[in-house]
Amino acid sequence: METYSALHEIPPNFLAGFCLSCAERGSGVFSTLAGESDAEWFSYVLDSAWKAPLGEVEEDELLDILEEFEARGESFAADDPGTKGFSILQSAMLAANAIAVFMNPIPSRAEMSGQTLETILGSFDFKLGGSRIAMIEAGEEEEVGRLQQLEQDAQKSFVASVRRLNGDQMEAGLTREFLADLRGSCAPIRDEIEMATASVAELAGWNEE
Repeated sequence: METYSALHEIPPNFLAGFCLSCAERGSGVFSTLAGESDAEWFSYVLDSAWKAPLGEVEEDELLDILEEFEARGESFAADDPGTKGFSILQSAMLAANAIAVFMNPIPSRAEMSGQTLETILGSFDFKLGGSRIAMIEAGEEEEVGRLQQLEQDAQKSFVASVRRLNGDQMEAGLTREFLADLRGSCAPIRDEIEMATASVAELAGWNEE
């Protein structure tokens, strides 16, 4: 995908911004499916991820968060893609990966955030579409569902916004103003993903688990 190739071209200090935006949009999945205590923990992790580029969280605290994520990940029944546990774990990973990429900005690691959220939303599109398998003729591209397309467009928009920055803005990196605007821009899609997650949970019987 062109967007993921572009991550190798933008300044490394903006890679965490890409991951943060994925985590914010994907937070609608976790907040809808996870239990109350886990939701409180995730909110803390996500807020810490947004504060990290501003120097408001100590490195030791970030490392503790990543260690706790590894420990908590084992509590989610996430063996099979497309299950409730898998969706919870993968959406949590988005916030943890934003911290990991902030601490070590590697393009391929940033790509994981985009690909993970696309995978979650692709499975939701499939369930909301009646779980019908579409036959693809040779030479035809696979059709992308509405939620996954929204996410792809949002990722492209982030890359475009970075490319529009001037030299001084590039040098400044993830400023408070940039991050505030970025987080605000994620809200509409996050809310739509949250509503879609609730619909998927009802269709799949996840609310009874």
